Amino acid sequence: MKARQLAIVLFALVVLGGIALVLRSRNATSWRETATVTKGKVLNFSLNDASHLAIKSGADELNLVKKGEIWTVAERFDYPADFTQVANLVRNLWELRPTQDVKVGPSQLGRLELVEPGKGSNSNSMLIDVKGKDDKRLAALLLGKKQPLESDQSTMGMAVAGRYAMALDGANHVFLISESFDQVQSKPERWLNHDFIKVQDPKTITTTCSTPNMNWKLARDTTSTAWKLVDAKPGEELDTAKAQALATLFANASFADVLHPKALPADTGKPSTVRIETFDGFVYEFRVGKAMGDNYPVLIGVTGQIAEQRVPEQNEKPEDKANLDKQFQDKRNQLMEKLSKEKKTENWAYLISKNTIDQVLKDRTALFVEKKPSPSPSVPGGKAPSPPVAAPGESASVSPSPSAGKRPK
Repeated sequence: MKARQLAIVLFALVVLGGIALVLRSRNATSWRETATVTKGKVLNFSLNDASHLAIKSGADELNLVKKGEIWTVAERFDYPADFTQVANLVRNLWELRPTQDVKVGPSQLGRLELVEPGKGSNSNSMLIDVKGKDDKRLAALLLGKKQPLESDQSTMGMAVAGRYAMALDGANHVFLISESFDQVQSKPERWLNHDFIKVQDPKTITTTCSTPNMNWKLARDTTSTAWKLVDAKPGEELDTAKAQALATLFANASFADVLHPKALPADTGKPSTVRIETFDGFVYEFRVGKAMGDNYPVLIGVTGQIAEQRVPEQNEKPEDKANLDKQFQDKRNQLMEKLSKEKKTENWAYLISKNTIDQVLKDRTALFVEKKPSPSPSVPGGKAPSPPVAAPGESASVSPSPSAGKRPK
């Protein structure tokens, strides 16, 4: 074969191979994004007009509704939502910009998991609906499949380059966005405002239960003195470390979820009560019902007797009066604000972890110093000497030591 003919054949083979490769690549990746980078934002709505966020994922739906100046969780009886979480989500949606346009047809949306929840077999998508006055839709974003980094597709596949998203604006544009929105969930309890009571500087801790031996009271004279078991019986020695742990148990209290007060089960029986009085004049009463899974339903009562005037100290100097009066008034204002905030918990029933409640609702014997068993008598060598064994027909005797019978020189 001549060189000219050979070159033509090789060129033809290269061209045919290239065409086949292009067709194969187009068929396998027809749904992938183009390299076109778009300008502008994914969603267009007025940031201040947003007053309702509806989040759907699978069969779950969450509604965050703004009432006055407070965002609430509709599925939790309009309990206050975490403002920071909601504000961050609204702003992220408002600022969202695409990294790439994705040119796909309707038949390819399922492969990108861009099918609205409840409208197909795909359950991995999430719809975030932004609504305004009269519940009118301002914007809506459908979140679909996550796109892993190219370098990680053949390894662990953990790193994410972005996520496919579609703006439901009539044109239904599909984009690749850098924000994964992993923090957005449709579980109502994840959006609750978890600011809760803070029991500071307890003075007394009292438990009242239907079981007599679970009734006890701890008290101390000042914040710097040791705890005592009130009406301690002979032999009952309080473990002060355990008492101090109870004193800080509700200093940063939290809850798992909320119930409406009327939703408390009717068969809770006689509830157990934990009453805590603080040196600042606060009194907290926790009424604990029957366990519900890993939590207890708890009703909380909060009262406070905050001094209105300062009692002057002995030998107080006149020049110190103004400063001390100001310190007293500042502290009083803080306590009044705290009381007003914490009394709002009286409107709800909370689910509090059993791990927390079980630490205080316990038998009084669990508060005592653990007594270690007395050690058994020991002898040199660790073993007691065995008594001599007499031969049959003989009496047992102990042989004298070699020095026995010798007189000292």
